[in-house]
Amino acid sequence: MPAEAEAEAARTRSRVVYFMETHTRAAQVERLARVITEGSPGAVVLISHDRAGEPLNVRLLESLGNVHVVFEKGGYGDFSHVDRYLAAVDWLDAHGVDYDWLENLTGQDYPVRPISEIEDALAAADTDGFMSYSPVFPERVLPGADLGTPGYTLVRRIDALMRYDYGFWRYGKPSGTKQFFGRPFMVLNLVQPWVRVSSSYAAIGIKWHRPLFGPRFPCYGGSFFCTLSAECARYLRDYARSHRKEVRFFRALLAPEEVFFQSVLVNSGKFRFTTDAKRYIDWTGCTYTSPRTLGPEDLDKMLASDAHWARKLDLSQGTELFDELDERVRCVRSGA
Repeated sequence: MPAEAEAEAARTRSRVVYFMETHTRAAQVERLARVITEGSPGAVVLISHDRAGEPLNVRLLESLGNVHVVFEKGGYGDFSHVDRYLAAVDWLDAHGVDYDWLENLTGQDYPVRPISEIEDALAAADTDGFMSYSPVFPERVLPGADLGTPGYTLVRRIDALMRYDYGFWRYGKPSGTKQFFGRPFMVLNLVQPWVRVSSSYAAIGIKWHRPLFGPRFPCYGGSFFCTLSAECARYLRDYARSHRKEVRFFRALLAPEEVFFQSVLVNSGKFRFTTDAKRYIDWTGCTYTSPRTLGPEDLDKMLASDAHWARKLDLSQGTELFDELDERVRCVRSGA
């Protein structure tokens, strides 16, 4: 066999790679990895775990099948989420994984459909990705610009202005103590336009003099959790390598993971997206930083939706919702 053919034969073929960024809830991470590998035995599951987070049983996870665990530096509301995603793209290329789709998940996601059904839907899709997005500042886009997901708004305007009109310096990891002592300084946000203090993100920002975002490169925002083609995933990785100045801008933002994918991919004009991320998320009564934790009372709405995944779920609050989902996912997959 020619060397090129041998190299190709040695590559791992997986229609879908399931990439999980985790930092806690080891038992829940295991349960999610198990339901994925049972539903798609040939799938690659790549777990990027915060090296400072709750320990994982790596041997158990890797015994489930084609499951791999890497350890990375975690963070909150910073570019570390994107760094870990891009590192995953590098890892997949370095290990010869040839894939069509990259699912971006957390340990608090769970399938609403059978894994085989999700993969069949992706195989039949005529799109480059399933991603929610819209202009963060609609008044700043040119006429005819892509408006993305109808009716979707990333955050309130006051929060958007703070996150993306200022470059921030972070004074350590956010904590309850820093939030408590930093809150009084946020009065500065009300009396002048040049400096912003964020107690939630433990950060101080200065208004951009020449921001990257503008009418010809609008700020698009949406959920970090999406499903992208391999072409999109590699485009993001290559953009980060070749546009270092632009990436430095993104690194200085608050919650850059909610605008990096959308802004880079949509503004490239190279891809076409389904503006539905296929995630069931309930923001009822919540802030823009964390959606409501789902429970058994949400099951019917989850199943009636067009979503592939639901988030956030919390195994520490009980197994009832997980058990109900497992029963339906496995029954539907088996044709029962």
